[in-house]
Amino acid sequence: MRHLRQAEVAARRCRRCCHAEGEDEATVLTDVGLFSHTVAALGFGALAVVLLTRRAQSGTSLWLIAASLVTMVWALVVVLAERRGGGWQLLASPAETLRSAAWIAFLLAVLRRSWRLDERRRSTFLIASLLGFVVALQLLLDIVWALGVVPIANQPLLASTLVISRMAMAIAGLVMLHNLFVNADPESQGEVRLLCIGLAGVFAYDLNYYTLIFLFGTPSVDLYNIRGAVDVIVVPLLLVSSNQNWASRVHVSRQVVFHSLSFSMIGVYLIAMATAAYGLRLVGGDWGRLLQITFLFAMVLLAVVVLVSPRFRAWLRVLIAKNFFAYKYDYRQEWLRFISTVAGAGAGLGSLSERVIRGVCTVVDSPGGVLFTLDGEGNYAVAATWRFDGFTAAPLSADGALPGFLANRQRIIDLDELRAGSGDYGAVRLPPWAATDTRAWLIVPLTHLERLEGFLLIERTLVARALNWEDFDLLRTLGRQAASYIAEAASQEALDEAGKFDEFNRRFAFIMHDLKNLVSQLSLVARNAERHSDNPAFRADMVATLQSSVGKMNDLLARLSQREISKGDGVTVLDVDKLVAEVVAAKKPGYPQLELTPSGKPVEVSGDGAQLEQMFAHLIQNAIDASVDATAVTVSVASGADEVAIAVADQGVGMTPAFLRNDLFRPFHSTKPGGFGIGAYEARTIVRNMGGQLDVASTPGEGTVFTVRLPIHHAVGRIAS
Repeated sequence: MRHLRQAEVAARRCRRCCHAEGEDEATVLTDVGLFSHTVAALGFGALAVVLLTRRAQSGTSLWLIAASLVTMVWALVVVLAERRGGGWQLLASPAETLRSAAWIAFLLAVLRRSWRLDERRRSTFLIASLLGFVVALQLLLDIVWALGVVPIANQPLLASTLVISRMAMAIAGLVMLHNLFVNADPESQGEVRLLCIGLAGVFAYDLNYYTLIFLFGTPSVDLYNIRGAVDVIVVPLLLVSSNQNWASRVHVSRQVVFHSLSFSMIGVYLIAMATAAYGLRLVGGDWGRLLQITFLFAMVLLAVVVLVSPRFRAWLRVLIAKNFFAYKYDYRQEWLRFISTVAGAGAGLGSLSERVIRGVCTVVDSPGGVLFTLDGEGNYAVAATWRFDGFTAAPLSADGALPGFLANRQRIIDLDELRAGSGDYGAVRLPPWAATDTRAWLIVPLTHLERLEGFLLIERTLVARALNWEDFDLLRTLGRQAASYIAEAASQEALDEAGKFDEFNRRFAFIMHDLKNLVSQLSLVARNAERHSDNPAFRADMVATLQSSVGKMNDLLARLSQREISKGDGVTVLDVDKLVAEVVAAKKPGYPQLELTPSGKPVEVSGDGAQLEQMFAHLIQNAIDASVDATAVTVSVASGADEVAIAVADQGVGMTPAFLRNDLFRPFHSTKPGGFGIGAYEARTIVRNMGGQLDVASTPGEGTVFTVRLPIHHAVGRIAS
């Protein structure tokens, strides 16, 4: 008897919800409710009239007019059911069913062209069947309830079924509005935005209203009475947004269809589970509430596990491609995703080879892959793997049948066909690793400028899928793009290696230049020794020069064998007069006409002593080499407030303005026979690294002056070299 009383209470609650209560039940429509529904009837009637008075009408506009008229009728029926009762009460629930169905039909009309329902009869039939079933079920429940043919014991289940179907309609409307808004053309987003906001408010209100009924068993009197006022708020938004070009301005993307379909499946799943939970509560007695909560929690966890499963997502994408679009892929989206994957760099993103594998495999929902590229011996070997655990393969000769087929035909190899002995693959035989590992599915050639840079082995997808020309064309195109990335990376690696050799050669060229200067200095000493060998002072200078030259040669050999010294190593505070005097003294035995004019006071700079000595030695030697008839070469040091100027002047052949402008500081350009042409370039580099400047003034036939300007060191605690 207790269960029977519960059923009677639930039946009365459902009657109140559906406006089918008997004379013993108090009505739930207050004066506020009467006013709000009257306003709703007037508002939607006015909207229909305004739309009808427009000159041009499209199919979409007519559906909007029909939905507005049905909503107007529903509001009037609710008012008449309160005022007159009787048969009007029996019509209230069917009128609400038709109202929701009319707005769903309007949304289908808006999305019809973008969903290509006219061309896809199977999809149209599926959508129409699902929505038609829900609407027909509601109308059937309304009729059965109105006729009173359902036993009292079964009325709670009947009421719950009706509430669940109303929730399903609201969820379907929200999903369709989400699809409509996201895919709207930017030019019409303002109009579509208002439409979506308005109707989303209506469907969300209904979903909340019926969810509360399902959970608590009783409708909210306040929510019910105010429904008319809530709905009429939408009228201005619909009027402003109404546009006959709605349908042509909506473009459906695959991503939105994927999410919309996922949300729809979630809604259907939750409704089904809620129904099952309600049944458990009815039959479970005192344990019903515990069973209901436990069951719902377990089913929600199961839904989350399924939704995040890669297999489910892959299956859903295949389903969408088969039934909703004329083409399998959204090529713009796939291309952007591939470029983003391959071009990304940073921690956790993997090497370029791994990113290439991931970028191609993701397109076909493959869980992993292997990249083969040329090794140092001319064979195609495994360069990288991505989520292809335990895969091993011996290198393939570049002259083999498989690489030859990929290079010449540039075709994708379906290993299933090759295993079955079918397909036009010529002399290609199944590789050993493909025979033992059935996960191997496709081989994609990576061709760049008609050269096979490598190939990609793709693992079998989680969900079986048939391949057609779209798959092969997209994979072939992605293979070409991936090959260009791999070729560019290989070229960059070769350039880096060549750069290291170039750095060694550059250092060797500078050292050879310094060795040439030392040889020139020793040659001068040797020539002067013939005339001054009986002079004890000359002999002492000659011995000192020889010892200094040997030491410098050892230093040059050491520089050749070590890595480039970082900037700032060997920096000290130097006395310019002392440093220049030492260089002049070393050169003077070989060229007695060399003269020095010191500044006459301590002048200090901060720099690398060895490099400065090398630079001054080069400039003085150049002046000596350019001098003719043993003319004088002068070196002068002059200091100012912030800088010191060291001038090296000769009276030699000089240089033309064109040579000064275009060739003097370019490596390997020289006016001297057998010259390296890197001395001036090296000297300017040394001076600039110390924050100074090198100036040159030259007149053909009169001579040249090189002036080195260095900033003076003003620090406390100076040290002299």
